[in-house]
Amino acid sequence: MRDINIKIVAWCFPLVLFASLVSWRFLDTWIALRVMERIKAFALLQHGTSDIPDILFLLAVTASGFFWSRYLLLRRQGIRNNQVLFCENAGTSIPLAYFLKWLFKIVFGRTNTRVWLANQTDGGFHWFHGGGDYSSFPSGHMAVFTAFFTTVYLYYPRYRSISIGLVLILAVALIVTDYHFLSDVIAGGFLGLIVAVMTRYYFEKK
Repeated sequence: MRDINIKIVAWCFPLVLFASLVSWRFLDTWIALRVMERIKAFALLQHGTSDIPDILFLLAVTASGFFWSRYLLLRRQGIRNNQVLFCENAGTSIPLAYFLKWLFKIVFGRTNTRVWLANQTDGGFHWFHGGGDYSSFPSGHMAVFTAFFTTVYLYYPRYRSISIGLVLILAVALIVTDYHFLSDVIAGGFLGLIVAVMTRYYFEKK
């Protein structure tokens, strides 16, 4: 599998933007409705997942603290290997992805999937009015976990297939449980990708 660099990410940006726009305009609400209609266990699945607390912030803080602690411990021992570089990148990209997704959610203010399914009247954006029922775009889970697994992809090539597979599983899970529209997932995943690649580039050039 090919390595990911800034040039590849830049070339992918217009494609991701196009995919997100097409999804928003033609696929998001259609997919959400089809999921409700065709998955028999959807009602139970949706009810069960709606009661799960959002622990993404806790996960981001814990993971960041762990990786930076590991980084400092190894550096104190005079070690400068691939594991050190991985911890440095992961410890930075995870909280950065979390912060950026929070910022973009405020800016875009998109209606949450389940709110839209309840009334089916407004699945659009409420610019600079994000928060609460208007915090769907981009997906924070996709941003944070893609940032982490992209870092794994970059520093541990033998785990690349597993990293891609887990990101895809998460993307599907977010859609079939109606946590997010498809375009939210696409944008969140690309945000995480950009953060991880740019973080690596920064530390390499430092």
